[in-house]
Amino acid sequence: MADPDNYTDPPTFLSHLQRNPRLQPYDFWPLVADSTVIVQHLSSVAIFVCCFVAIYRELVSPELVVGLGSAATVLGWVLWDFWAAQVEAAKIDQKSTRAVDTDSQFSGFDGQADSSSTRGRSRPSSRGNDATSGLGLTLTLSNGSHAASSVQSRSGSIGFTPSVSSEPSSIVPPSNGRPAYPASNPPPGYYPPDSAFSPRNQKRLATAKSAILICCALLGLSPILKSLTMSTSKDSIWALSCWLMAINIFFFDYGGGVGVKFPASLSTNAALMSSTVLASRLPSTTHVFSLTLFSIEVFGLFPVFQRHLRHISWRGHLALTFTLVFGAGAGLGLTTSKNGGWQRMLVGMLLWSVGAALGMGGCSWWLIGLQRYKNVVIGPWDPARPVIRQGGWES
Repeated sequence: MADPDNYTDPPTFLSHLQRNPRLQPYDFWPLVADSTVIVQHLSSVAIFVCCFVAIYRELVSPELVVGLGSAATVLGWVLWDFWAAQVEAAKIDQKSTRAVDTDSQFSGFDGQADSSSTRGRSRPSSRGNDATSGLGLTLTLSNGSHAASSVQSRSGSIGFTPSVSSEPSSIVPPSNGRPAYPASNPPPGYYPPDSAFSPRNQKRLATAKSAILICCALLGLSPILKSLTMSTSKDSIWALSCWLMAINIFFFDYGGGVGVKFPASLSTNAALMSSTVLASRLPSTTHVFSLTLFSIEVFGLFPVFQRHLRHISWRGHLALTFTLVFGAGAGLGLTTSKNGGWQRMLVGMLLWSVGAALGMGGCSWWLIGLQRYKNVVIGPWDPARPVIRQGGWES
């Protein structure tokens, strides 16, 4: 009697059972290192809120806040431009090396072909020391600086004489161990470094134009933004701002890479909207302009610098993390007290630093402990899942 289609052998039913086959156990210190991105963003949000409270309570001038923010933004842009130039130089070096290797290979092939074709077939003639002929090819040398060649047909019915330039090609002198190239044939991706129309200078000019355009637009929109929420109560403004900041924190792209062009658009828009409604409660257009421009620098430009710094230098990433943590703690200590003072700032720095350290360590241990409850059972009864790859798919 044949077995049914759904027959399962009881002794071997659980022999192929697999439990958590793709489980990757977490380590404590890598989790703590990854959580620095979250701490940086929380500290940035805290610094912005503290700056708004300080401007609103007239503890600091808005010009000082926007001046420090703009100076830090310019410094970060200079570092980013330096890193981008290094990346482009490395790409040009790679292309140049490949081009040199290709040229050397082709020249080696040509030399082998010429030597094999002329070997044993012709000998130098006795016309003089400056003439060499073979296989109908005559080379005449003059002063060791130029050469003229003439190609003659074997039958004599068809013939041509190519002209060879007698001027030596100007060679770009090698620098920093890079290969030399003729001036008429620059390496791939080569552009004069001092040219005003090089791609790097064009990007710099476009960045400067964008910055000027944003500043001019904010100057024109500041009077409108100031009267944006005149008919709205303060309680509604504070509640709306808190919700928008919460959206910014929860929807922020904490795992974004360097090549992401538009990361976390919802998070960025929520933060800019929150700063706009907060700026509308300030007394003058100067205050509105300063806070709005500072919010663009904090929530729009600073995350780009953070991603590049983490990609380039881990030590710089840690230094930035400590700077933001201490700055957020000092701002909280200054704004939560009536008179401020250095003592309040030191207490705020201590409390915020301890809270950040406990949060990073506690959440890491908590996530590691949750892995014991992960239970994924895979067996032969599961349907086949196709694995999609670049070259096709397979089951």
